Amino acid sequence: MKKFKKGDSVRVIIDKVLGKNGHKPNLTIGEEKMVLGIILDSKGNYHLDVGLKSKLNWISSIETGEELLDGDKIHWCHPSRFEHSHIGTEERKKL
Repeated sequence: MKKFKKGDSVRVIIDKVLGKNGHKPNLTIGEEKMVLGIILDSKGNYHLDVGLKSKLNWISSIETGEELLDGDKIHWCHPSRFEHSHIGTEERKKL
């Protein structure tokens, strides 16, 4: 699995539903985002905050099924949805 850190620029490569939960974040293929935060589930699986507000009561980990902290506020995204982006500093400020 790709490793990301806070402040990384990422590009959306998957915008479909993952797992069995039936929900997906509001993302568009090719869209540029910045990693604002990272949360780990109990097994150490990454979930990324890329600035999407949650419209759900909770967000759960695909791998463990557990509820993620603040899932009613942050739409945590699975890192498989993204690849590293190499946009410049000025473009990054706009994200």
